[in-house]
Amino acid sequence: MLDIYALLMLQYCKANTYGWVDNVDSRRDKNGKTEQEFLRDYDVTKYFRPSVTVDAVLYAPTSDGARILYIKRGGHPFIGMYAFPGGFIEADESCEQAAARELYEETGVKDIALRQLITASHPDRDPRWRNITAVFCAEANGDIVATAGDDAADAQWLDVTCKPDGGMSFIGRTEKFECKLDIVRDSFGNVDINKTSVVERGDMAFDHAKLTYYLLDLIKRNLI
Repeated sequence: MLDIYALLMLQYCKANTYGWVDNVDSRRDKNGKTEQEFLRDYDVTKYFRPSVTVDAVLYAPTSDGARILYIKRGGHPFIGMYAFPGGFIEADESCEQAAARELYEETGVKDIALRQLITASHPDRDPRWRNITAVFCAEANGDIVATAGDDAADAQWLDVTCKPDGGMSFIGRTEKFECKLDIVRDSFGNVDINKTSVVERGDMAFDHAKLTYYLLDLIKRNLI
């Protein structure tokens, strides 16, 4: 024999099935629309829509910095300059999936567990358009063989060191160059990538010198 609670639940389920109980689908906003109607009429052009990119940073700590995997850009902007493997996300993938895909397409490296390092969103970080990038990273063996692919002209590990005054040195099998940053720190003591500025770019594309310094600073302070 059913108890009173079971009978009440049975009645509730019947009421809900036949629409007798108000639910989220019947709630209306100040314009009198249900959620279904709101989504049907939603204008995706109402707000400015920046593009979203990803970058994948593989690093191996060294005694005075880190060995980091970069690609040499094969096209504009910053053609012939160094950047992290990365690119635009596709419509059907997450940022994590995009980072792994771009890493493999541009360097041939795969099956690396990536974690998010930082999101870079300064309005002027990319000369093409307002591009926000999610930066992922992983500590890896600095001897992993990388082979350039897709739109990368080259892929190689560079030994990177940085100084407290913002000076940076990059040395690879065929490359050697320097960068200079004006370092600004935030209230947490971390490098503020939005307020830090590039004084001498060297051969580094986009804001990747600043992001590299940010990473090396975390490594130096044992925060990553």
